[in-house]
Amino acid sequence: MTAERHDQDQETATFLTAEDSVFTAQDLSRALPLYRLTTLQYDVWHTVLSEMTDGGWVPLTLEEIADRLGTKKSNISPALGRLAELGLIWRVSNGLHRINPRIAFKGSQEEWVEALSEVPADVPEVILPAYHRRPPRGGRGGLAATG
Repeated sequence: MTAERHDQDQETATFLTAEDSVFTAQDLSRALPLYRLTTLQYDVWHTVLSEMTDGGWVPLTLEEIADRLGTKKSNISPALGRLAELGLIWRVSNGLHRINPRIAFKGSQEEWVEALSEVPADVPEVILPAYHRRPPRGGRGGLAATG
């Protein structure tokens, strides 16, 4: 597994990783629609990703995430569950999650290697699907053809 540090001048860096290659945030953004996440799941993902601390930790409670997104706490748990089902994150304890270091990481190269060794065995391997075209967004209705 390889990783590219996007800021060589800092001791701590944020970078995205993938098995046998490096991908960018843009690549991840292109591939995630293929998982057909709901809007709330995307919002939760971006919230936890933006709050990641060194080591890939996300110290946010369900209530804190809900407050940031202007929704109910009861809506957050299923969204986090879906992200965990996909292997993007896992719950460590109440108010503490960890982002899969195979997908995104913040910290030093040494911290990244350590984090990789700490991925629980039950966390599924993340395989970003190949994409050629973004799939259509689900939804109700749409524009009718005129003619």
